[in-house]
Amino acid sequence: MNKETKKILVVDDEQDVRSYLKAALQDAGFQVTTAVDGFDALEKVQAELPDLISLDLVMPRHSGAMFHRGLRKNKRWAKIPVLIVTGHAQDDLGKSDFEELIMYGPGVYLEKPVSPAAYVKAVCKLLGVALPEGVEKSANDLRDELESKLKNADPDALQRALEALKKNR
Repeated sequence: MNKETKKILVVDDEQDVRSYLKAALQDAGFQVTTAVDGFDALEKVQAELPDLISLDLVMPRHSGAMFHRGLRKNKRWAKIPVLIVTGHAQDDLGKSDFEELIMYGPGVYLEKPVSPAAYVKAVCKLLGVALPEGVEKSANDLRDELESKLKNADPDALQRALEALKKNR
């Protein structure tokens, strides 16, 4: 399954954040649906299973933590990867929910404000899909890619690569 067929549900009570995250994902080629809180998100999940859920913690009516608890009680839904995107990981509004989710939940989170590149990288990593062209790769990503290429490289290519690296010191 490629990015174009991956469906992401973005759950956040702030319209500007939903729009920002949705645009970043659409620019990367994902299909995106949004929800304003946990109740809205439950309706969206019931209507169509997403491949990943991007979840804010602190929301009125039905918080991200409450939504996540409900999600985990359903066998089909429990398999959906969840990326926590919050600005309240360390404050009184969200700290206890955040600690619960990190301990018993997905364990994957980004702190707001988040850059589009970091957000798309986290989503791609959770889904196991390649980063789209133009998204910056971290040094670790580049090392991993280089290591995988080196395993299958012929000796002449390895020698040329080594010489090129020595020249750039």
